[in-house]
Amino acid sequence: MFKDQNSMFKVQSYGRMELAQLYFPNICGRAAWRKLKEYMSEDPSLRPLLNGRHRTFLPIEVDRICTAIGYP
Repeated sequence: MFKDQNSMFKVQSYGRMELAQLYFPNICGRAAWRKLKEYMSEDPSLRPLLNGRHRTFLPIEVDRICTAIGYP
């Protein structure tokens, strides 16, 4: 499943830092994750994804993130 033909972003499982670096490719992984986490915490529908200590996002979770804050 792709966002559109111009963007080759594939909705699939991603590690949290891997996904963060897709959103913020010009900063290191830890900083990218902190920044993505900050964006996610501003959206009440995404806050449950930040609870717990899982390190990967399932495709349905990636889709929710992309729908809420936009595609990378």
